[in-house]
Parts: sequence; C-alpha cells; structure tokens
Amino acid sequence: MEKSLRDFLEKVDPKLVEYVQENIFPEYLKNDLGHGIFHIKEVIRRAFMLNENLDLKLDDNMIFAMASFHDLGKYINHEIHEQIAASKFMEDEKMKEFFSNDERNIIKEAILDHRSSFRDNPRSIYGKLISSADKNTSVKLVFIRSFFVGQERTPDMTIEEFLDFTFKRLTKRYSILEPERMFLEDNVYKKFLEEMRELLCNEELFKNKYCSINRIVSRTNKVREELGRTDLCVVDFN
Repeated sequence: MEKSLRDFLEKVDPKLVEYVQENIFPEYLKNDLGHGIFHIKEVIRRAFMLNENLDLKLDDNMIFAMASFHDLGKYINHEIHEQIAASKFMEDEKMKEFFSNDERNIIKEAILDHRSSFRDNPRSIYGKLISSADKNTSVKLVFIRSFFVGQERTPDMTIEEFLDFTFKRLTKRYSILEPERMFLEDNVYKKFLEEMRELLCNEELFKNKYCSINRIVSRTNKVREELGRTDLCVVDFN
C-alpha cells in the first residue's frame, strides 16, 4: 500500500507544516480546481514517494516547501505561474527561518523549472523531482483535473467537442514517440503510462470512461454546464 501524505509529513519540521497549512494552502482556493489543494497535496506526496522509491536522500523540508509553493499564482497568469510562484516563495520572509539563502535559491530554481513545457533540463535534482512529481499517476486524476481546467479555459465547448480535444491532447502527451518529459520515473508512473496508452488505443472507450469518471450528464451540454467531480475537491488543509 502506498504511503499517505500524513506518513511523509512526520519527517518535516512541524512548524513549517503548520505555517504552510495556515498561510499557503488557503491561497489555492483561488486557482482552478485542477490546480487546487487536492492536486498540491498529491504533488507533495508524490515528491516524497519518488525521493524514497529512488533513494534520492533529499532534504524533507525543502521537498515540502517547493511542492507546497509550486503552483501559487496559477489564477493570476497560468502561462507564467512558475515565475509568480517562485517570487512568492522568495518574498515570504517566514521561509528565511527554515532555510539558508543557498537552500532558498535551490527551491526557487526548482519551482521555476517544474513546468512540463520547460525545454531545458532543471538546474538541480530538486527541479527534476518537482517536475516529475507534478506529473499525474492515475487515469482518474488525469480525467478529473483536465475537466476542471476545461471549465476554466474552454467553458463554451460542448462536451463532445471537449472530448475530441482532450483525446487528441492526451494522445500527443502520452505518445511513445514523443512522451511528456519525465526526469525521475518509478514503477507507479510506469504502470500508469501503460494503462493510459492502452486506453488511448480505443477512442470511444476513452470517452465513455472520461464521462463516467466525471459524471457527465450529457455530451451536448457545454463544459460549464457540467459540475465535474467537485466531491473530490473538498477543502481540507490538514
């Protein structure tokens, strides 16, 4: 059984955890639900899991901080959100109590380097870790998060149009010839990739599963007219 986030947080400075839970996590209420707190918590968990599974021996406090800050400001401008998030981290005076200047700079660069569209290699192993942890590792999560992003960016598409768009986009992202950039792979990610590629071989099965997971009522509805899985995005900062 995979470890929970709570299991990993036992290794993090409790004062850092408390500060982030009270002051940083609530900021994610401003993001679209695909980049809200349930995504952030999964990225934190995955970062710790990769560190453990691949025996990277990285600093637990630094892992927690960079993963907690990495998508701040997505609601301001998703195109440059990594720059906004990195600035928010560096401007947070409280972080100076937990990290040296060198450590803060490594965390800042890791946040800047985390985006999957970043064409150069991350500048440190921490950058590679957060970039890899930011990748989805379950079909269910991919479908739920992509639908919430669709509600934010393409609300007036019909569900049928959005299904066509999503199928093409994910087919490209998870293709064998040009897959998404993954710097640190574990067996969890490899298993997910196999499942996703198999599903993408059958377009109608893909669309049916997508609608089932997101509880789509009608394919003729607009994206904005469907609720999606809001039941899985209950705000819980602990």
